[in-house]
Amino acid sequence: MKSVISLLRRSLTLIMAAVAAFGGMFGGSAGVKEGSAALVNEYEYNLETGLCFGQGLACDGEYFYGFGALKPLDYNCITKINALTGEVVEINELCLPRELVLKGYSHLGDGCVVDGRLYIALEDFGFRHPAVAIYSADTLEFIEYHVIPDECRGNGRIPWCAIKDGTLYFSQSNDVDEIRMLNLEDFSFAGVIKLDKTLYKMQGGEFWDGKLYVVTNSEKYDKPVFEIDIETGSVQTKFIRNVGALDMEGEGIAICPLPDGSLFHILDVGAVVRLSSFAL
Repeated sequence: MKSVISLLRRSLTLIMAAVAAFGGMFGGSAGVKEGSAALVNEYEYNLETGLCFGQGLACDGEYFYGFGALKPLDYNCITKINALTGEVVEINELCLPRELVLKGYSHLGDGCVVDGRLYIALEDFGFRHPAVAIYSADTLEFIEYHVIPDECRGNGRIPWCAIKDGTLYFSQSNDVDEIRMLNLEDFSFAGVIKLDKTLYKMQGGEFWDGKLYVVTNSEKYDKPVFEIDIETGSVQTKFIRNVGALDMEGEGIAICPLPDGSLFHILDVGAVVRLSSFAL
């Protein structure tokens, strides 16, 4: 089965690459258009490899963990990448257990790594029962999943999740005027944070130094990184990236200091999958 899906993935990536080329998605490197950040490093992967982790990203200092999905094929995978070299070292293809696939789950999004566990946003095909899937960071194997409570599932989309001090934070993808919270101990509803600015096309989120940083895909070339004060709901633009290619889609974010001085690590998907690292 994996070989069949892998063949389909190769075929689909060839089609996507051709469409991307026709649409003018090839372009230059990413850069910072505005704000106090600088591009330190970037890795580019062809689509056949990159789609195995093109939806979300986490980092523990030793490895990047990338989360990929091809929703029409029910293809989901988790990829471990050497954080110092960019080399792909392990892939868990078709990582969703059959029981979840049969329940309609079809799309991994952005996530985070905490205490050796990967917490990843998970959507079902009809956006009825959004959930959080948990995997081992060591083996990349599935551990368990938790469905988002009805009172905070919104429109059923959950593109990202992040964790701070025993609380899991997430939002829907569009018309985001609040961040929702769950108690990590039992995944019960823990309240909302009202934002002073509505955000659109939310793709990823991660905590650093007490603040929540989120990435969106709200513009064609320019992709902002927002800083959210979870105490007040204040939203500020931290910096704006120019991704250097028409319709390059901004995806997940990881925040982790690396020896090269970089801190913010962000995925973009177009004719290639690009992992860009920035210093503040």
